Amino acid sequence: MTRQTLSEYAQLLERYRGTLDLVSARGFEDLDRLIDEARAYAAVVSHLAGEKSVVVDLGSGAGLPGIVVAAELPGATVHLVERRRRRGAFLEMAVARLGLSNAAVHTTDITKLSGVCADAVTAQAVSSFAAVTRLTRHLHRDPCFLISRRGADWGEEFRDVSDWLSASAEEDSALAVADERPLGHDGSLVALRLVGGTACPPSG
Repeated sequence: MTRQTLSEYAQLLERYRGTLDLVSARGFEDLDRLIDEARAYAAVVSHLAGEKSVVVDLGSGAGLPGIVVAAELPGATVHLVERRRRRGAFLEMAVARLGLSNAAVHTTDITKLSGVCADAVTAQAVSSFAAVTRLTRHLHRDPCFLISRRGADWGEEFRDVSDWLSASAEEDSALAVADERPLGHDGSLVALRLVGGTACPPSG
């Protein structure tokens, strides 16, 4: 069923990518790879946070990786956050067409999202781990896993997150690398484990 769902998702991208500016021509040529990489996000979420976790996909865009995570992990709850209205409309249509009852679309800025406690945050196209941390800290459960594709110099970003937490006076916070997996293309899928914070109750 998952394979059929992902095939239907690819068809939706092909049909609407031009009119809604979803994926570039070059990106569409690499769609199989992009979907495989999104499946890697799902595998990391499942491994670290569990198959029934709450996931926030920051800057969902055309649905990579959020749509794929929702398809791969039907027991999870996936919040797709995309502030651009046209892409948000596509996400709502895709969720309905694909029957992803475990996914919710939020066409808003991530800083305005409330009432969600995330076990994991995925971010495909956000500039840095420090930015992901800053933008989503009010949604983190304790612990929360931040999962993103990173380049070879991502170690510097780890220090930036640590510095931000210190500057934010989160004395009880702790940060660790939870997972790192090479991707077929350049880069790695990196997960940081972040504890502390008071916005959401602890897991379990």
